Amino acid sequence: MTWSIPIGEIFEAFINWLTDSFSVIFDIISGVLNFAIEALENILLLDHSKIYPALTLVVLLAFLTQYVVGRYRPGLRWIAAGAVIVVVLVVEVWRYSVLEYEIDQETGTEMAATIEDLDARLADAAPPDYSRGIEILQSIAESAELNTAGEREIGRAARNLERLRPGRFDDAEEELLDVQTDAMEGDFALSAQNMVRLQEAVLYYRALSLREDLDRLEEDLREVETAELRSEFLNQRSFKRISMRLEAASQVDAAWASDPAFAEALGEVQSLLKGFDPNRLNWYPWVVLILLFMILCLASAGGGMAIFTGVGFLLVVSMGFWEATMESLALVLSATIFALLIGIPVGIAAARNNVVDKISRPILDFMQTMPAFVYLIPAVLFFGLGKVPGAMATLIFAMPPAVRLTSLGIRQVPTEVVEACLAFGSTPRQLLYKAQLPIARPTILAGLNQTIMLALSMVVIGGMIGAGGLGQEVLSGITQLKIGLGFESGISVVILAIFLDRVTQSFGSR
Repeated sequence: MTWSIPIGEIFEAFINWLTDSFSVIFDIISGVLNFAIEALENILLLDHSKIYPALTLVVLLAFLTQYVVGRYRPGLRWIAAGAVIVVVLVVEVWRYSVLEYEIDQETGTEMAATIEDLDARLADAAPPDYSRGIEILQSIAESAELNTAGEREIGRAARNLERLRPGRFDDAEEELLDVQTDAMEGDFALSAQNMVRLQEAVLYYRALSLREDLDRLEEDLREVETAELRSEFLNQRSFKRISMRLEAASQVDAAWASDPAFAEALGEVQSLLKGFDPNRLNWYPWVVLILLFMILCLASAGGGMAIFTGVGFLLVVSMGFWEATMESLALVLSATIFALLIGIPVGIAAARNNVVDKISRPILDFMQTMPAFVYLIPAVLFFGLGKVPGAMATLIFAMPPAVRLTSLGIRQVPTEVVEACLAFGSTPRQLLYKAQLPIARPTILAGLNQTIMLALSMVVIGGMIGAGGLGQEVLSGITQLKIGLGFESGISVVILAIFLDRVTQSFGSR
């Protein structure tokens, strides 16, 4: 007869009981963590729609400027800080005026008339059917260069075009794009001439499908009654789609496209659309943040590290991982802040009370030896999927070094110092704040360094539960076997880790 202890079932029942009994507490924790993560993301991405990212930027740059200048020209540090405040405020006001330009009713009507002119010309040029695409597909099918897969794909696309309702030019474009993509991926071979003809047909229907976007944009502009923000009209996805279709209209091979009046109307709409670009000034956040990071490194870790930081983060930008890197940094910082808020007081209590130390030691051993992936299970059960459970799992995983090294640092304070403080009548609070914590500061800051490093490693793992950031990119590279994506996202993690490690190490080495 065999028997076993159902530890897993007991743990699951315990977790379910916690979830049901303390749901309100978990909601509060989730709200606090979510607020902290969003606030840090807005600051790191310099969200112009909120005031506190700009104010935080001003304060940080002014503080770092006066610190760096003070090391070389102490008399000029406050003048330099004041100059930085003025410059940054002026630039922020300019950025806001560019990004939040307002449209009144008269301007909206004028813009709508410009768009209506191009829309009318496209309406006159729109064919009643899809004969151009069908003829090209039939010509390709008759060229005797296709294998079985090619014949099947070409036949399917031609039949779908024949069944399409009039005006569905975006669907016609998709059908021809599918054929083009399959040919480029090697499913079947097409001659260079047929590939060119297929591309021309794709551009033709892409240009005609612009009408749907123009109609929607024209309607939005005509509905402007009071001042509204331009950013409300187009998001990044719709702007990219309209831009592609306008570009196709400028390249399409058709009689109406060569009409000078059509080219003039197209140019006016393209010029108008630039003002709606949601990515205008998208260079500003990363330029300013990289400069801020370099100044931070210059003030703490030296000029060499500042140069590495600038080059490293420019590489991150060039690879397209800036936003993901800042999302990961926001998760790391939020988890680290809460880990320190909990870990340092517990470490102090463990250093001053042997009972607390004996209770906390096995708990910390358990937390440090538990596989990192296991933390994701209760985090998902308590908080669902997303950034909050990722931050919560990171917080728990990264907390032990803060507790252990805080306790160790206070316990290593020389006995002579403690006895001298007590002999001169220090209270326990004065002993802690005036003697023990200042002497233990290097060890506590070493705990900060280790907490941040563990948090960064856990944030990458948190990509498995939808925490986003670089963890999501690494996971995509693994699951989709995209070696390049995995390598690039890994390099971004390394650059961020080196930056955080060197900066926090410099704090503890002083």
